[in-house]
Amino acid sequence: MRAMIVLLCAAGCQEPRPEPAKPEMQAAPTVDEEVAADIARYVKSLASKNASVCMDAVDYLPYFGRAAVPALVEALKSEDANQRGWGAAALGRIPDARSVPGLIGLLEDKSPLKLFVLSDDGEERFQAYPDDTYTVAQQAQSALVATTGKRLQKKADWDKWWGENGSAFNPGELEPYLEAMAVPAHAKWLKGVKICLDPGHGGDMHKKGYKRGPTYASEAEMNLRVARFLRDFLERAGATVVMTRYSDRDIDLKPRAELAGAMKCDFFLSVHHNWSSGLKATATTTWYHLSQDVKPASVDLARYIQEETIRQMAPGEGPKAGGLMSDGLMYNTGFGVLRALGPEVPGCLVETTYYSNLAMERKLRDIEFNRREAYGMFIGIAKYLYYGVPRAEIVKSGAEGLVLQVYDGLEERREWAKPYRVLSEFIRVRVDGAVVAHEYKADKGQIEVKGPIAAGDHEALVDLINIHKNHSWPKRLKFAVK
Repeated sequence: MRAMIVLLCAAGCQEPRPEPAKPEMQAAPTVDEEVAADIARYVKSLASKNASVCMDAVDYLPYFGRAAVPALVEALKSEDANQRGWGAAALGRIPDARSVPGLIGLLEDKSPLKLFVLSDDGEERFQAYPDDTYTVAQQAQSALVATTGKRLQKKADWDKWWGENGSAFNPGELEPYLEAMAVPAHAKWLKGVKICLDPGHGGDMHKKGYKRGPTYASEAEMNLRVARFLRDFLERAGATVVMTRYSDRDIDLKPRAELAGAMKCDFFLSVHHNWSSGLKATATTTWYHLSQDVKPASVDLARYIQEETIRQMAPGEGPKAGGLMSDGLMYNTGFGVLRALGPEVPGCLVETTYYSNLAMERKLRDIEFNRREAYGMFIGIAKYLYYGVPRAEIVKSGAEGLVLQVYDGLEERREWAKPYRVLSEFIRVRVDGAVVAHEYKADKGQIEVKGPIAAGDHEALVDLINIHKNHSWPKRLKFAVK
C-alpha cells in the first residue's frame, strides 16, 4: 500500500446537510423490512444492461441465502429477459425447492440475455456477448442442474421428474456463501460486547455520479457490504451488533450516533471508503474525534482497527505516520457522526481505501475483497478487546467520600501476574465533572476519594490505563449521598 494520505473530503464525513427534520430512528423500518428492500433492489438490478451492475447482483444475492428466494422466484415471471435469466442464474447458487417449478417453466424461453460495455473511446456501447451466447433457457437449465443434481435435457422430462419427486424433494443445507475465514481464539473476549456499526451514506444510489468510482461502483454499496461481513464475523465470535442501516437508506448523521447510545452500545464504528483527486491514492486511515484527549478509548480502538485493516488488505508499508487521523483536520468541529456520539460511547470512522483509484475500485467490486476489509477490522476489534479494557466500580460511597475498585480488564485471562495492572500515575477521578484528589492503594487496587461530598445525586468518571495502554471506557458511575 502506498504511503499516501490525501486530505480531501473523506467520503461520507460531511457536516449534516441543512435539510428538513427526518423521522426519528424509532420510526425506521424493521430489520426484516430493510433486508427485504435490499434484496428487492438487487433483484431489480438483474434487469440492468450494464454488465458490471448486473453481474454484481448475481454474485451478491446468494449472500442473503434463502431469504432471497421468493423475490428471485417472482423475477422468473418478469417481462424483462435479463431479469428472468439472471434471476435463474442467482437461484442456481441458492438451491431451493421453491425455485424448481419456475425454472422448469423457462426451459423453452430462448430470449437472449443482453449486457453492454463501452467502446474503447467511451463514445459507444456494444453488447458484451453475441445474442445467442446466453439465453434464459440456458440459465434455467444450469440452475436446475445445480439445484437438483439431475441432468435432464427436455422440459417434458423435467416436468415428469418433478411430478414424481417434487413433494419429497429437499436440496439440503446451503453451502457457505464464501469459504470460512478463521476466527482466532482470542476473539472469545468479544462475547457480551455490544457494538454499533454504521455503514456510511445510503439512499443516494439514484443520484447520477454521486460518490461513484471510475466504473461507477457506489461507495454506499461498498460500505454496506463490508459492514455486513464485519457484523457476521463479530456475531460469530459472540458479540451483539446493532447496525444503523441494513439497506440503501438515507439516515442523517445525528440519529446514527444517537442509536449507539440508545441501544447502550459499548462503542461505535463507521465504515467508509475514500475519494481523492490523486488517482493513485490507496491509504487506509482511521479517524477519531478532534483530539486524542477527548475520548482516549476511541484512539485505542482506532489504532487496532487501523493496524489490522492495513495488514489484511495490503501487507507492507502503510501511511507515513500510521494513519490515525483527527477529524478536526477536515472540519473545525469534526465529523458530524463522531461529534454526535454520546459522552459514554467511544467511536471512530475508518476509510479503508480509495474508490477513486481505478485499480482499487476494481478490487472493491470483488465480494471476497470486501470480506477481507471486514476481516481486518474484525481482527483489530478482537485484538483491542483481548488486551482488556480497564474499569472502576464503586464499592463504597457517602458523605465521607468514595472507594472505587480498579480492574485492569485482564483478570479473566488467568495469567500468572500481579493484579490491578494499571498505570497509577495516570489515574484521574472526576466527580460531577470536576477533577478531585485521590489516593491509590496498589496492594488492594482501590482508589479512595476523601469527602465531604454534599447530599444529592452524583456521578464519578475514572480514567484508567492498563498495562497494554488501553484506556477505560468513559462510563459514568452514578451514586447518591443522603
